[in-house]
Amino acid sequence: MDPDQEKDFLDSIVDSVIALDKEGKIRELNQATLNLLGYKKKEDLITLPFEKICKNFSLKDLRNKIPLAEQELMYLNKEGKEIPASVNISMRASYPDDTVFMARDISKIKELVDELTRSQEGLKTSYTELKVSKDDLVRSEKLAYTGRIAASIAHEIRNPLTNVSMSVQQLKKGNKIKQEGFKHVDIVERNIERINYLITELLNCARPAKLNLKPYDIHKVLKDVLESNKAKIDLQKIKVTKNFSSKLPVLKIDREQIERAFLNLITNAIEAMPRGGNLTIITELNGNFFRVKIHDTGKGIPEKDIIKIFDPFFSTKPQGVGLGLSICYGIIVSHGGTIEVESKSRIDSTFTVSLPTEQRLTQTHTHRERVK
Repeated sequence: MDPDQEKDFLDSIVDSVIALDKEGKIRELNQATLNLLGYKKKEDLITLPFEKICKNFSLKDLRNKIPLAEQELMYLNKEGKEIPASVNISMRASYPDDTVFMARDISKIKELVDELTRSQEGLKTSYTELKVSKDDLVRSEKLAYTGRIAASIAHEIRNPLTNVSMSVQQLKKGNKIKQEGFKHVDIVERNIERINYLITELLNCARPAKLNLKPYDIHKVLKDVLESNKAKIDLQKIKVTKNFSSKLPVLKIDREQIERAFLNLITNAIEAMPRGGNLTIITELNGNFFRVKIHDTGKGIPEKDIIKIFDPFFSTKPQGVGLGLSICYGIIVSHGGTIEVESKSRIDSTFTVSLPTEQRLTQTHTHRERVK
């Protein structure tokens, strides 16, 4: 094929074609290349090094790898804008020392792939949110069901239990019990109190008490809870790190209920580290919510148990009743917040409580300390 025929042939090709000499300079190109890169005349590109129009590409040792198909390269147009291109690289028949690059603009394909990727990520996020919503709905329904059951059994159990308690008191007053029998009476009384306590706790987790909302400092609640557990923390040689937000939050909360929730979470964290470890409490503002993260380096929670830990009467402790976290869940949700857990079995656990910041008052206060 003579040069004129080859030139006509190259201009008839819809893809960009660029021929480089052995020094890597542009020897020939077609009209499609000009259209792709935004140049008007071939003379604007002839003799220029290939690096002028191709980003981050090295010609070194390329000849030993030819032919190459569908290489993704980044071309640069006249204004320096990047154009992704799928390129086939081969030798030039009429000039054996030349290399030919045949490229097709794939920017629209890349945009479509990016859009599909974003859509896929959006679907994953939506699926995760739907799963979380479903889990919350199931958990709420379980608590509602527990509440209905608790309300019905409380009356049925407490009435006869009251009669039993009164009868035991009468027996004690009438001196009708032998001395050795008093220990058995004490056992009966203790178990009556235990049953009453369990019924009360069940009702509390299923139907949290009416909230008495007042402005209160969350950091003060957390400090009070840590102080009440100081003896255990010292005994078990647990290192406590408090990393509190620089904005001291005063939220409208029921102080007694929120303190009970955090007391349960922090006590659980301490009990998970009987041989010592690190307890970290982090607070931060996140949009319209104030977050409290309670992290421990204890035994963690098995993955199969994560979904069940807020269920009434589910416990991983040998002597646990399984109502503590259910009560926490009810308290946090009744405040319009959420509680989440992340855990790696035998490694660590993190409980995250998010409380709404509506009507929140803040003071500037930096508080970061480490205590043992």
